[in-house]
Amino acid sequence: MGRMRSLQSFQFLVVLIFFLGGAATSQAQPRRHIKVVLETKQAATSNREIVQGSGGVVIRRGTVNPSGRIIANDRQTSVQRSSGIFTVVLDGGESILTVRIVFNDVGTSLRVNAATQADGQIKLRLTPRISYFSTERPGAIDFTEAATELIVPNGQAVSLGGSTTKVHELTRQILGYRDRASSDEISLVVTATLQ
Repeated sequence: MGRMRSLQSFQFLVVLIFFLGGAATSQAQPRRHIKVVLETKQAATSNREIVQGSGGVVIRRGTVNPSGRIIANDRQTSVQRSSGIFTVVLDGGESILTVRIVFNDVGTSLRVNAATQADGQIKLRLTPRISYFSTERPGAIDFTEAATELIVPNGQAVSLGGSTTKVHELTRQILGYRDRASSDEISLVVTATLQ
């Protein structure tokens, strides 16, 4: 009879351990990784038109020999550049990307927090931090931080903003003119992908 109780107790203990172990493994889901890519894209266009005249007059013993010429040049240049940096963040965790300028011992860093949402989207918190030498206190380093929170679709690129610069210059000369126009667009794009 005592042996039967020991066996039943052992079986109960095995079932209890199996149940608790199964419950623990079913509740503890592995945390996934999120790859966050930050890209800067630049598109630049430059147009240049030149009309330049030149001339001269040569007088020799009563004869006049005028000479002249006109040079026209038209050039258009388009450049597209893209560069990016990425980090892998544990779901709900944080990663810091640091860029340091060695000769000043100051630099910038970007703190990236990423977490998945119930609907499959990804919530990002981007906090750039810029350090620089203080203008008011010699030898001191000041910091500036600004945080942005956004929810992005999994795997889709989202534009964070950018800037546009346009320059137009017209130079008139006695025998010609130069016309130069350029535009430069820079945008920052973020893509978060659940791995």
